[in-house]
Amino acid sequence: MNEQSQQMMQAMLHTMGEASRTPIMRRPSDYDLAYEDVFFPALDGTVIEGWFIPGTSDNIIVVNHFKGANRYGFPGHLEPWKSQGAGFEVNFLPLYKALHEAGYSILTYDLRGNGLSAPGPHPLIGSGLLEYRDVIGALRYVRSREDTKHMDISIYTQCFGANSTFTAIEKHPEEFADIKCMMALQPLSSCAFIDGGVAAAGIPGDVWEAEYEKLTSLRTSDIDMPRCAKAITFPTFVVQVRDDFITKPYDMEAVYDAIPVEDKKIFWIEGTNIRTDCYRYFPNDPTQVIEWFDAHIK
Repeated sequence: MNEQSQQMMQAMLHTMGEASRTPIMRRPSDYDLAYEDVFFPALDGTVIEGWFIPGTSDNIIVVNHFKGANRYGFPGHLEPWKSQGAGFEVNFLPLYKALHEAGYSILTYDLRGNGLSAPGPHPLIGSGLLEYRDVIGALRYVRSREDTKHMDISIYTQCFGANSTFTAIEKHPEEFADIKCMMALQPLSSCAFIDGGVAAAGIPGDVWEAEYEKLTSLRTSDIDMPRCAKAITFPTFVVQVRDDFITKPYDMEAVYDAIPVEDKKIFWIEGTNIRTDCYRYFPNDPTQVIEWFDAHIK
């Protein structure tokens, strides 16, 4: 492996294995949305920070985010994140506003080590293998509030957050027994990442796996989203950039095939190979999101 590949491996290990906070640049009040700053414990007691945006119906959407983002989105239009990413901002607030206008309440939160949430027991992250505890904490928080405990709960989850959600479903299916439906954007298995971004960087797969385990104490083979998807019991809509340059379509196809419910849907985003385009797709056009949740909740 040459020096350039060595440097790329270290950068990728930092991205995949270490927490990297980004600032919360916007808030719901910027979009005329009333909201509450909230915090709650994850399953292991880690303090998770978020926003609660009240709606007008008895339905709530629980939202999390992709790696390096937070409850607001991702400030990719500003340095140093502009140079590290695709060069554009991802802003979830227009999607929250659309959901609110459709009547939904929203709980959106920062995964541990991101935004304002506390780090876990160490500053490393687990591609969902640790953060699943945050997902369960969020659901328990909704069920504990006097104004939300009677509400029907659905989930909108993205990439790093989707891995966390899928892992939580596999480990603690009882926590998801009353979930109405889910949208899951780009869950990512280690095999697809190794075949995609790792291979493209000239890094041998076995070297990557060894270095990842040394950094995180976790095994890449545990990051297996099709295996986790077998535990899903509610309607699920999965979304993927088809030509994403850091992964492979077979991973999402396997996730979709593994979901053991009849009511499921897959949507491929075309015309880009930039993974981050997925996360701004629905804030720019929330039509499919509203249609999906309306069809399964109201």
